[in-house]
Amino acid sequence: MGYAEFELDIPEVMRQELPKYFDQLTSESLTPENISKIPASAQGAYMLFLKEQLVYIGKTDAEAGFRNRLTRHLYNVQHRRNLDPIDIHFKAVRIFVFSNFDLETMLIGEYEKRSGRPIWNFSGFGSNDPGRNRESQASAKFDLDYPVDIDRKIEFVGLGEYELLQAILQLKAGLPYLFRYDTQGRDYRRGHPEMESKKIAIPIEPTTRTILRIILSSLPPDWQATVLPNRVILYKEKHDYAEQVDVLRRLS
Repeated sequence: MGYAEFELDIPEVMRQELPKYFDQLTSESLTPENISKIPASAQGAYMLFLKEQLVYIGKTDAEAGFRNRLTRHLYNVQHRRNLDPIDIHFKAVRIFVFSNFDLETMLIGEYEKRSGRPIWNFSGFGSNDPGRNRESQASAKFDLDYPVDIDRKIEFVGLGEYELLQAILQLKAGLPYLFRYDTQGRDYRRGHPEMESKKIAIPIEPTTRTILRIILSSLPPDWQATVLPNRVILYKEKHDYAEQVDVLRRLS
């Protein structure tokens, strides 16, 4: 008979061969330069390493290729306590034929057999903005282990005079973690009415803390900046949060 059927078991081939392929790769530092070498829309699987320890396994899709996903992770590890971005490396493998099975879960399972589950998977690493009025929710383990650091120097706000809202918008755009502020229901670009017609001066090499102190000094005394494990909020309130890392209020 000149007819037969052949079906390639793609999930089993991936399970057998893909971990070996990753093992042969040399990891690269997670830097913009190295990320830019990867084709922008390439899809596949990738791994993150912290000081050579595998900590995260992920995959990309048609909407978020390697560059998008790795750049987001690079952003998420900046300005964190107990974490130096220079210690983060990655491996990435482009896969041209995707099957409908869960590639990420398969890889996690295979590497879990070797040395346990990568510690950043299922830890909240890279989670999205939870939105206003959710500050009382329990923080993710990643954020508790590596809370944001407001004492790092920043270069995107220079010395000089600023409109108050201009400084706040620059801080929001430049910080590598969430910065939310009270707008009294208005568009964030308009800010709160009490931010209008005010100017501030930044006379020293700034950190987020020093800029927040200057901002608070120009607002009424019923404002506060609260540092939570994964973000900073600037609201017109007097409130303590269960998991707050720090609170800044107007100095008397």
